[in-house]
Amino acid sequence: MEEIHVYIIILIITVLALNSNFSFGKKISTNVSEQNLLVIEHLTQFSSRKKNYRKTPENYSSNGYLINGEIVDDAAYLEYKFPLIDSSESLFKIKLYAQNTSSVVSQYGIGTDIVESADGKIRIIANDLSTLHRNMNKDGFYFNSIDDFGINYNHVIKISQELGNPIAMFIKTELEKKGKDSYENRIRAALNFVQFIPYGVPEFDHDQDIYWGLALPHESLAISYSDCDSKSVLFATILVHLIRPENIIMVGCVMKDMGAHMIAGVAGFNYPGEYVSHNGKDFLLIETTTPHPLEAQPVGIYENIEVIPVKLI
Repeated sequence: MEEIHVYIIILIITVLALNSNFSFGKKISTNVSEQNLLVIEHLTQFSSRKKNYRKTPENYSSNGYLINGEIVDDAAYLEYKFPLIDSSESLFKIKLYAQNTSSVVSQYGIGTDIVESADGKIRIIANDLSTLHRNMNKDGFYFNSIDDFGINYNHVIKISQELGNPIAMFIKTELEKKGKDSYENRIRAALNFVQFIPYGVPEFDHDQDIYWGLALPHESLAISYSDCDSKSVLFATILVHLIRPENIIMVGCVMKDMGAHMIAGVAGFNYPGEYVSHNGKDFLLIETTTPHPLEAQPVGIYENIEVIPVKLI
C-alpha cells in the first residue's frame, strides 16, 4: 500500500475516534459511572475550588479499559488494568487521600470575576491590567497581555507529582520484571497508560470558578475520562520521572478541519511520523487521546504548532 494511502487511513481513524463513539479494542462504554463520580467528589470534598463533575462530558467513549474506584474512610483506592506493552496487561493500584487531592485541586482555577467561558472559548472580562497580572499569573494560568494568556501546564505538572511519580515507578518496575526496561518501552508504556483512559471533554466549570476544559491528573484517574490536553499533561507528569524532561514537550496545535488540539512530543526516536525541531532536538509528535502506537502516529494533520517545553519548576 502506498505511503499516502496509509496516512489517509490513519487520518480517517483519528477523526472518527475523536468525534464519535468509535473506539479501538474492547467493549465500548458510553457512560461515566456513578461510582467514579462519587469517588472524585469524595476526594475533592475539602477543595476551596467548586467544581461540577456531574455535567456529561462531550464525545465520551472508552476502549474497555476503565479506572475503578472504591471509597474507604478519608481516601479512595483506584485500580486500572491497562496494556503495558506487547498487549500484556498490568494492574496499577493507588490510594489517594481526600485532603491531599483536595489540596492539589485547590491550586488550579480562575474566578468568574476575571474571565468567562462561552461556546468553549475563554474571554477576559476584567479590564484593569494590574488586576489581570495579579490574578491570572497564579493557580495554573499565565497572563502576559490581553492577547497572550492561557494555562501554565508546567504548574499543573508540578502540583501533580504525588500521582505522576508512583505511576512512573510502577511502569519502571513492571518493565524490569519482564526484562524489557528501556527508554523506548518506558515511553510506550506511559503512552498506553494515558491513551487507554476513556476519552471525554471535561467541563467542570462552576458559578465561581472556570477551569478551561482541563482535568488535572488526579481528576482524570478518579473520574476515569480525560481529553487531549488533560491526557497530554498526564503523559508529561508521568514521563518526567522516566526520561529527561528536556526530551519532552507538549504541543498546542490545530487539527485540520477539527479545531484546537493538544498532543505531546518526545525526542530520541527514529520512527516514521511527524517531527518538530526544538532546541536542537527533533521531537516525534505523539497523539495522546486514543490508542495510536508509536510506530503509527498520525502525519500531516497538525497545523499552527506551538511548542510548550516541559520544565520541573
